[in-house]
Amino acid sequence: MLFPPRARLGAASLCLLIACGSDDAVQSSGLDASTSPAETCLDGGCLPPAVVDAAADARVFVPARAITGVRIDPPSATLRTVDGSRPSERLRVLARYDDGSEVEIPTAFFSVDSPVVGEFTGDTFVANGQIGGVVTARAEVRTALGVLQATAPITVSLERTLRVGTLPSEHEASFQAAAASDDATQTPALVYPLDGVVFPQNVYPVDVQWSRGSVGDLFRVTLRKPHAQVIAYLAYDPLRHWLVDTAAWQALARSEPGEPARLAVERLHEGKRYVDPARTLSFASTALTGSIYYWDVENARIQRIDDGSGSAVSFMPKPPISNDPETRCIGCHSVSNSGRYLAGRLGWGDSVGTVFDLTQDLSKDPAPSLWPPNERGLFWWFSSWSPDDKRLIVSANDALELRVYDPFAGVRVNTLGTALPRGTMPDWSPDGKRIAYVSNADNFGDKMTRGDLSMLDVTGADTFGPTRLLQRGSDLSGGVTSSYPTWSPDSRWLAFAHGTGARSETNESELYLIDPDDGSHRQLTRALSGTRLDYQPNFAPFQGGGYYWLSFLSRRTYGNDAIGNGTRELGKRQQIWVTAIRMDAASGTDPSSVAYWLPGQNTKTANISASWAPRACREDGAWCAVGSECCGGDCRPGASGALVCGPPPPEQCRPTYFVCNSNADCCTGNCVDRVCTPTPF
Repeated sequence: MLFPPRARLGAASLCLLIACGSDDAVQSSGLDASTSPAETCLDGGCLPPAVVDAAADARVFVPARAITGVRIDPPSATLRTVDGSRPSERLRVLARYDDGSEVEIPTAFFSVDSPVVGEFTGDTFVANGQIGGVVTARAEVRTALGVLQATAPITVSLERTLRVGTLPSEHEASFQAAAASDDATQTPALVYPLDGVVFPQNVYPVDVQWSRGSVGDLFRVTLRKPHAQVIAYLAYDPLRHWLVDTAAWQALARSEPGEPARLAVERLHEGKRYVDPARTLSFASTALTGSIYYWDVENARIQRIDDGSGSAVSFMPKPPISNDPETRCIGCHSVSNSGRYLAGRLGWGDSVGTVFDLTQDLSKDPAPSLWPPNERGLFWWFSSWSPDDKRLIVSANDALELRVYDPFAGVRVNTLGTALPRGTMPDWSPDGKRIAYVSNADNFGDKMTRGDLSMLDVTGADTFGPTRLLQRGSDLSGGVTSSYPTWSPDSRWLAFAHGTGARSETNESELYLIDPDDGSHRQLTRALSGTRLDYQPNFAPFQGGGYYWLSFLSRRTYGNDAIGNGTRELGKRQQIWVTAIRMDAASGTDPSSVAYWLPGQNTKTANISASWAPRACREDGAWCAVGSECCGGDCRPGASGALVCGPPPPEQCRPTYFVCNSNADCCTGNCVDRVCTPTPF
């Protein structure tokens, strides 16, 4: 039956009458001859005779009944955490006997299947006050027949209420008392986020925006999941928005990541409550742990937005001067697969190429490059890095020549095999085996109005095989220009833009996904604006939660006219958006999701050419949302209950382009600059 929790049995110990029963027990001093030969009860537990110390001076009981099972009392628990409170619930384990009676067992061991909403302290479950959801409590009891287990669900319902500014609490009652109306002429007219959007868990808090309101109005914004709710009360603001509180947003994102959230905005106007139709938004069970480098057109500079950030960093304010001393411009950039190096083009029209080490201080004047750009005589428009960061393939000058450069020496490489074809916009596959590019183009990209997709095989180090046509621009309706091919991180798919041209200020364009092996394609309809204003796709090097992640630029309207880009001229509205692409989508179906606006951009500037890259991972002990943010790969509550990074389980390897500490961390390839990098050949 029950093993005692102590290894040594002391003299004069007391039987707790919990494991062997009490009503029918026979008490004796020391070991009694009448004790059952199968077991002896001592110190609150039942032992086989061979385990009992015959010399122990103890009080012994002989059982007259047998345990048939155990259960947790109460059979389920529901805790309500309000504004960060940490409620608790004590659980008991009851042993069931064959005669129908039950006795509490205080020596049971409690655990929980997931520590995200709370953990046990002894027999008491304590919610961490930060995340809501349902977990399973497990109790284990050791017996002579083995370990008996019982489980019980624990539900933690999280509630957060915020009063923005100095709004008094009595306004909550005003909303409750007002009659609801869905009069479309008076509802708040919610314009962002978009219905059906999918976010990564660590995205910066969304800026909820609506278009209607007047002085004296009150607003209530509600974000709700099955077991997590955030409610904010706001007075009228001419900007008509609410940037969701960071702690509340993180709590919602981390609570039940598989469950969609419902967003509702209500307007209290002249005693009536007007309700917009609710929107749905979802969080994938993953984090995007890299940075996005994009081009700010007006300022002619590359900006960086780090994951989870709400602002851009001008990390290179003074790029080197090109051949034109009056010009300080850098653009047409690409970032290496490790996230360490950036290739860029200097000058408005000079196309002087150079490379920067992103781990260096690039705020100096001028920013230091790996080699003096004007002395090497290298010119290019577009570039792409090999998976091992050792080579650049570029489209050089207006002749649309594809060339290979050594990015560290700043010299052209003599290639073997098939001569490199003419083309532009090259993209090297993450597995190193193929290069996609635009062929038959009538321009290097600036004013291209015709282009096809082609493929170049990579057969060895600096060695290239045959080319083949993958897709003709004329095969799709709406234009004859296919542009900006980009590989998914597993080299399974290519995304590309197609339309009347590649110029985002004036041309029309939509996004497609194509199988590079058989040429079958599908439109990314859910991600699109519906107005043919979507351009320049670029896959993130990360995948997770069942999704790829694809950035692109769009001239669609973002938000309202107060803080969005609705007041900008159509040709200057370019902003970067991100869509989640389902990895398991059925053949022939649209795998994209409704897109979200990349937080951190300046809506007053045109932003284009987004390029993803890994960035430094978070060390053990640092705050995290999910394990993929951590160098160690594991995210769990620390001593304070907050989620922090920790080392991974020994058997958990890191996928390609995830962070790592050593080669042993990586499922394949090697750990290069703390990123799992594939071996090219």
